[in-house]
Amino acid sequence: MRQRRCGMRDVMRPSERSGELIARAQNEPLAFSNSYKWDHNEITYKFLDFTRQLSEPSQRRAIQNALNKWAEVTPLVFRESTSSNSDILIAYRRNDHNDGNSFDGRGGTLAHAFFPGTASISGDTHFDEDEIWTENTEKGTNLEIVSAHEFGHALGLGHSNAMGALMKPFYSGYDPNYKLGTDDIYRIQQLYGGPKRRINPQPTQAPKPTIPSTNNKFCDLKFDGISNAHDGSTYIFSKKEIYKLSGRGYGIEPGFPQPIKSVYKQAPNGIGAVLYSSYTRHTYIFKGNRFWRFTGYTKDSGYPKMLEGFYIDIQAALEWRDGQIYVFKNDQYSVWREDFTRPPSGYPRPIASFWGNLIPNLEAAIRWRDGYTYFFKGKNYIKFNDSRRQMEAGYPKPKAAPWLGCERPIPK
Repeated sequence: MRQRRCGMRDVMRPSERSGELIARAQNEPLAFSNSYKWDHNEITYKFLDFTRQLSEPSQRRAIQNALNKWAEVTPLVFRESTSSNSDILIAYRRNDHNDGNSFDGRGGTLAHAFFPGTASISGDTHFDEDEIWTENTEKGTNLEIVSAHEFGHALGLGHSNAMGALMKPFYSGYDPNYKLGTDDIYRIQQLYGGPKRRINPQPTQAPKPTIPSTNNKFCDLKFDGISNAHDGSTYIFSKKEIYKLSGRGYGIEPGFPQPIKSVYKQAPNGIGAVLYSSYTRHTYIFKGNRFWRFTGYTKDSGYPKMLEGFYIDIQAALEWRDGQIYVFKNDQYSVWREDFTRPPSGYPRPIASFWGNLIPNLEAAIRWRDGYTYFFKGKNYIKFNDSRRQMEAGYPKPKAAPWLGCERPIPK
């Protein structure tokens, strides 16, 4: 018997992760990627048809319950629509159904979905009509659980190999208590942020929030690097010290700074760049002609490893929306993978050739939860529009207030 699974492939071909092929990726189910997201938080969906195996109310209930799993941990709101321009079109199909991704009869591939984007098929979710779709039973295939998985793809998530993840590629059967895994929640919040919560204290009770530190000495902090970590924390590296951003996204957590080595064991001081890859689940730290790889906060065996050519003394690095890792030095940039000791053919390239009006000699970079990329240089930061590939008007701006908590928070 074939093992039942999602129709997305488990490994993307390297060429499909390139920035030049974003349109193709939006039109083809791919996996292990966090490259795409909707640019709005109210997501509409429309039923193009229904399976005959369940009542329409049962199917609507299954779909809404599945979407609610994602709504509970993000600011996203899902609304059923009658418009053919809805973000997610839901359909049941058999065999070859003209989207380049055929179904295969009962068993095997259960469903597939398309990443967010601007193509007409972006976000669409298809279920194999030859499956036996059920609810509240171990028999057949549970529509709600499969839907929750597929909507993860429709929101921008690839497959996961993390323990307990709903986004694993294989269907594990009916579980009345199924839920999103820690990895699912972390990755979806990397794209859209956490849920918006309204706190309404009693009139006689004043809220007592924990205020992140705004010590003036932090306001002139030079960033050697900034990166998310595997657990969702965000760290700033500066000389021998590491600073943890408050969970609010601005200001420094109490108890910081700490020595870098107290957080990332055996990491170097005075780094050149740092990034966390959601694709490999590793943190990479660069300094001089070497790079270190960490799983969690622990250095992996066999590291550091050597770098050559342009990769020596890089100044900033990040994982961008297309799934690629980009590194920057002076007025040039290159793609990077840990199996590259030198840049591939055609790299390095001038920053202006891809990143528009982005300034040179950057010092740190991070793709933030609001869907923008932020670059840092000296006392300033730059908000970069990924869709238009250019700096937003009015930047650079001083970074002390929005990032270090001196006056106001950064974008949510």
